[in-house]
This record gives sequence, structure tokens and C-alpha cells, in this order.
Amino acid sequence: MKRLIITAPRCAEFEEVMMPVCPSNGLLVRARVTAISTGTEIRVYRVVPVDAAGQYIHANIPLVYPIENGYSMVGDVIEVGEQVTGFAPGDRVFAPATHREIAAVPALDAIKLPASIPDEQAVFINILEVSHIALRKGSPTPGDTLGVIGQGVIGLAALAYGQAFGFRTLVVDKEAARLAIARRMGAALALSPDAPDFLQQVHDFTEGYGADLVLEAASTWAAIQMSMDIVSKGGKVVVVARHTDQPQFSAVGDPYLQKDITLLTSYGYPPNGQRWDRQRSFALTLDLMARGKLAIAPMITHRFPWQALPEVYHRLDQGERALVGVVIDWRK
Repeated sequence: MKRLIITAPRCAEFEEVMMPVCPSNGLLVRARVTAISTGTEIRVYRVVPVDAAGQYIHANIPLVYPIENGYSMVGDVIEVGEQVTGFAPGDRVFAPATHREIAAVPALDAIKLPASIPDEQAVFINILEVSHIALRKGSPTPGDTLGVIGQGVIGLAALAYGQAFGFRTLVVDKEAARLAIARRMGAALALSPDAPDFLQQVHDFTEGYGADLVLEAASTWAAIQMSMDIVSKGGKVVVVARHTDQPQFSAVGDPYLQKDITLLTSYGYPPNGQRWDRQRSFALTLDLMARGKLAIAPMITHRFPWQALPEVYHRLDQGERALVGVVIDWRK
């Protein structure tokens, strides 16, 4: 069977490996589709250090070659471990697995999928949840205005949840095609930060108050500064993107100190058993998708056969911003 590996910076290839053994507490899943998390996966592809002491995929997870990439798969169960109940061969599931033909996953991490959710939408569940967690971290209330900086898959997912939960939304991105997608997904205001009247448009849209909550999903400190510029006095900014650049402004100096801003970061779920832990959060997302309330179809911009994955990475690395929601088909 085939799996994608990163063998060196900007070197992605497929290798032939033995089919994994089904764990006693897990499942073997044959991929239908996988999704590219364009931010995280390209950082691994480029091998951007997040710590001066060395190269890391995430905090406390060192990078060692060769390494697999990705964390989003929809596929069919082909084998069930002897300790597992509730799954059977033929079940269609989501699994947090890498780009490969067949994955061995713990049964606790797999999610049965309703027939009403198409493969190409269900495969984005993990990516959607990054935004879902961040939005809840900001604790918006009914009537609030939500701002989202950056309209990649994470930013567009945040917009989708904002629409599903009934918030008035404004989004910001420099790419016209991404702004067009945001408008199709229901953004009330979608604008470029390069617009000469950018701040005036935000001022008018928010009746002079600014956005009550802003999610920063653009991965630059300039976007954090922009978030703090457009948030209301006493409002909140939640940083959901991972950053590798350095700030060129003081987040606690003028004019931000007197705005009384709450600056938060978002990473991971609350502990199991707490409200909106992983289980409850995923269940709500699946329910919203099954009922057509989480309208993410417009953000799925490209579909490729699995053989094209290395070239897709190269195109993303070169800055092809038209590639937003990318689905990889393993059935071709």
C-alpha cells in the first residue's frame, strides 16, 4: 500500500509499505478521501522551526525524517479489533489519519458518519473543529458581531460556524477569490485590508463599536494587530493560527492598552467530561452538517487524485492562494 512521507524540507514522495495490523482496540480504514490542512501540512513540508532549539511539528513534538503528514481521512472500515464494539466492516467513518491508502486507528478516534454528509465535506471535520473550539473560546453572546481575519480553511470554517450560530460576520482577506467564497458562505461584509476605506467600512458596519469578537486565522502578527484595530473596546481577540514570524508592534502599548482587549489563544479541547469536550463538539458539528446548517461546500475548491499530492504541496508552498479546501481522492 502507498503512503505519503516527507523525506526532507520540501521533499514529498510516496513509498510502498506493508498494510498495518489492526490493533485489538482499533480499526483498519481504507481511505476514500483525505483533506489537506493547508497551514499545518505546509509548515511540516517546509519544516519551519517553531522553537529556536530545533525543528518541531508542534510544541513538544520533534520532527524526525521520514514523517507522514495530514490528519483527516474518510474511509471504509475493513477490519475491527477484537476489543472493539459498535463498528463493523463496511462502516463509513472519519479518522484522524495521515495521507495513506489504509490506516490503523484507535476506535475511540473514529466517528461513524451519517449518510447525508458527503465524503468531501465530512473529511474536513477535524479542520472545522479547530475553528469551532476557537469560537467557543471567545464566548460570543447573542447579537455579537464576529470578525474573522484570514479566509483559508480555518477562517472559512470559523465563518461557517458564525453563520450557523447566527452571528453577524465580517471577514478580511487579501485574496479576491477567497472573499468571493466568504460572500457565498454568507459573510455580511467581506473586504480586503488594502481597501483605502478599510477601517471606515468596519466602523460603519459595526455602528462605530468594532467587532465584539475577532478570530485571527492568518498566521501573521500583522493580522493580530489588525484584529486589535477592529475589535471593540472591551472585546476579545482569539488567535487560532500558528505563528512563525515576530511582532513589529506592542500588543500592550498605545493604542491597544486603553481598549481593554482580552487576547486569547486557542489550542485543543477541554478535558473529557466537560461541556464541549471532543465528543460533544464533534456531535454538534455532525448534527449541523447533517441538517445542512454548516454550509462549507463553497470552501471546497479543488479535488485531486492521490498521485498529485506532492505537486499540490509544491503549489501551496509557492503561494497558490486559489487552493483553499483541497480534497485528495484515493479511489482513483
